[in-house]
Amino acid sequence: MSAETIGGLPRTFWKMAGAGNDFLVFEGAAAIGPREAETIRRLCRRGTGVGADGVLFVSAREASGARREVRADYFNADGGPARFCANGTRCASRFAVLRGLADAELVTHTGWGAVAATVRADGTVTIRLPEPVALAGEVATFDPEGRVVEPRAAHLTVGVPHLVVFCANGLEVETVDVAALGPPLRRHPDLTDGANVNFVSVRGGSRLSVRSFERGVEAETLSCGSGVVASAVVAGAARGQLAPVSVTTRSGSALVVDFRLEGSLAHDVTLTGDARVVFRGELTEEAV
Repeated sequence: MSAETIGGLPRTFWKMAGAGNDFLVFEGAAAIGPREAETIRRLCRRGTGVGADGVLFVSAREASGARREVRADYFNADGGPARFCANGTRCASRFAVLRGLADAELVTHTGWGAVAATVRADGTVTIRLPEPVALAGEVATFDPEGRVVEPRAAHLTVGVPHLVVFCANGLEVETVDVAALGPPLRRHPDLTDGANVNFVSVRGGSRLSVRSFERGVEAETLSCGSGVVASAVVAGAARGQLAPVSVTTRSGSALVVDFRLEGSLAHDVTLTGDARVVFRGELTEEAV
């Protein structure tokens, strides 16, 4: 084993968090096989590993325009690749700036596409999604009595598939049993690839509260950036919430989603929030 790697991954890493969604960030291109995927699973496991919702690999890329560009490859805590992670892309963008790989106005390439990003001196990062977001339809929620959530959930794709479920009958998102309702909806039989599940309460003044159950993590996370976007777009298209929409996540941090609606299609979608450096670390052989 190279002294520069542990379990096939670089020895040094950064721990970052975007609105409570936490990541291990490595500099360099991703080359992930079965061995590296197992290392990701071990490192993301809380208690015995470092603990994280996923892993990012950030590398410089030759620019095709005026902005410097980087590549960000994302892997869930289960070691599997994901096409897009909104909070992860925000963290990767700030990492790139802090590491000198890019300037404060940059382009971060993801599995979904090229994402324009602005990194501010206070650690706030805004990303612009690479294409419009469209509502795809509705599916049943497995709660026909409406005791906790509405009987239908909106499904849409924000790089990865999402379900958006609104609370019903006067109940608030804080009382939703996410651990019980999340898993069956995450594997909804009407959705081939499953989905992240976002439970929503509508507040006044273009504000939402959202809790998310994420596939690949297979648990509730403190924040899901693409889920926040999905929730805000559905709230705008179906419930008249005016952009920008402020969304409070399970961590207590708020993310801001801006967009321009044309019917059920959201254009010029941006996501803004914190992208914090928690610590820098070095893995030991005992980590794996």
